[in-house]
Amino acid sequence: MINKQSIWFTFLFSVILILSIFYITMNENELKDFIEPVDTNDTTLVVNESTEIVSLRVQNDEEVLETINNLQDIILSETSDLNEKNDAYNNLLLISSNKSEEEKIENIIKDEFKSEAFVKINGDNVTIVIDKDEHSYEIANKIIRRVNEEFKEQKYVTVKFN
Repeated sequence: MINKQSIWFTFLFSVILILSIFYITMNENELKDFIEPVDTNDTTLVVNESTEIVSLRVQNDEEVLETINNLQDIILSETSDLNEKNDAYNNLLLISSNKSEEEKIENIIKDEFKSEAFVKINGDNVTIVIDKDEHSYEIANKIIRRVNEEFKEQKYVTVKFN
């Protein structure tokens, strides 16, 4: 009995067979017409962000991912008691909240101060690494004041220039 699956198989097999015969019977000159040469000598590298900023982000993402995996293991474990699961869940919420605050602060610095930044929130400490050639106490103080406006409670803000 012929069904749709066997018809499709026959059709696709026929197409593959015809294309392979066509490819094999072509001479080298006709084949070169289909293949465009690729220029491998043109190697331009464009880097938009500082490698230090990128490495800090990657390192932070790895640490956060490891912490999240450990907390999820605690939550899903059958041997963990209710308090451990609640603490792990609260820590997951805190990590999520900190990540959103970090992104918000990075966007503020990018928009208002026209600089790329890496922000790390750890409890009451906020560490900011700015990718800027100019090292200015005035800019650092403005960034500290602006970041403190974003929080209800006072945070200890550190600004470092790259």
